[in-house]
Amino acid sequence: MLLEDFGCEVVGPVGTIEQALECVAEGALDGALLDANLDGTSSAPIAEALQAGSIPFVVVTGYGARKLGDEVLDCAPRLIKPFSTANLGETLIAAFTPH
Repeated sequence: MLLEDFGCEVVGPVGTIEQALECVAEGALDGALLDANLDGTSSAPIAEALQAGSIPFVVVTGYGARKLGDEVLDCAPRLIKPFSTANLGETLIAAFTPH
């Protein structure tokens, strides 16, 4: 609901790597919020697909500033859980506004 309040059209949530890769392949995404860990599995393959498709994304994580074990995740903009509505808004603007 917060994303919709910011004017986003939400696709998802998507709970598996396979489903996420299908969404990326369909080409209907303008951007993505990507949890670093999906049920114990790194979301790096999704991040790589987003990056290859030039789709901006933000890694959402409860791991703070720690390394996430994959360069594509470590170099991406990061939103640390828990986060405030204001923090979410600032992150969305910074990550998804064309420069």
